[in-house]
Amino acid sequence: MYGTMRLNYSIYIGYDLKKFNEIRYALDNAQIPYRYKVRNHSGNLLFPGEGTIRGKLGNVLENQNYIYQYEIWVNKKQGEKANFIINQSR
Repeated sequence: MYGTMRLNYSIYIGYDLKKFNEIRYALDNAQIPYRYKVRNHSGNLLFPGEGTIRGKLGNVLENQNYIYQYEIWVNKKQGEKANFIINQSR
């Protein structure tokens, strides 16, 4: 997508989907390349060989606001500019 550019400077890590999308939108508008990852914590193992948390306990004990964790990275050289843009968009 962005060639061989190293996108290794984390500018956001959190659980807020709205904020995650706002940051991505601001970075797109500023034409700052970024990479992101979404982690699903409901698939974590309860105990080795015992299955997942969701498989054993269902969704009853899970806080629905903390199932997905979002992280966004940019190139370290553009980190300061990205942080400035993100703060301006709030």
